[in-house]
Amino acid sequence: MAKNDDVQVLPTPINAQMLPSNFSRAYQLYVLQQSNSMVNIANKANSAGRDANTAQEQNEEQDKTIASQGEALKQINGDYVSKSATDAQSVGGSLGATSFTVNGIQVVGGRVTGFTPATGSASSGAFNADADFDPDSAPGGLKEARQRIKALEDALRAHGLID
Repeated sequence: MAKNDDVQVLPTPINAQMLPSNFSRAYQLYVLQQSNSMVNIANKANSAGRDANTAQEQNEEQDKTIASQGEALKQINGDYVSKSATDAQSVGGSLGATSFTVNGIQVVGGRVTGFTPATGSASSGAFNADADFDPDSAPGGLKEARQRIKALEDALRAHGLID
C-alpha cells in the first residue's frame, strides 16, 4: 500500500484443481471465468486508486501554487497604478517612464540635455510682465528677466526635465 488510507483489492485467482470434482465441466468454466473477471476488476480498481492518489497529490501541489499566487496578487493589488481608475492615485519611489500624459495631452516628456547651467542669482518673486521700460531702466528689466529665466531653469533642472 502506498498510503495508510489507500485501499487495495487483493484478488485470489482460482484454478481448476481448486474446484470440487462434483462441479460439471460447464460450471467449472463459468466459475473460472468469473474468477478471471474478478481479478481484472481488482486490478482496474487498484489502478484507479493509484490514479486517484496521484491526482490528489497533484491537486495539493496546485493548491499550494494557487495559494502562493494569490498572495503575490494581493501584494501586486496593493502596489500598482491603474490606467482606468478615476479616483486619485499616488506613486511613491522611483518610476521609469518616457512621458506623462493627462487626458491624452503630454505634460512631461523625456529629459532634454545640452543646457549649460546659468550662474548668478535667481528670482522667483513677482514682476509685471507688461511694464514699459525707458532706455535708462531697460538694463534693470533685462536683469530681472534673466533672473526669472534662471529661476525657471533651476526648477526644470530640479525636476529632472533638463540637464
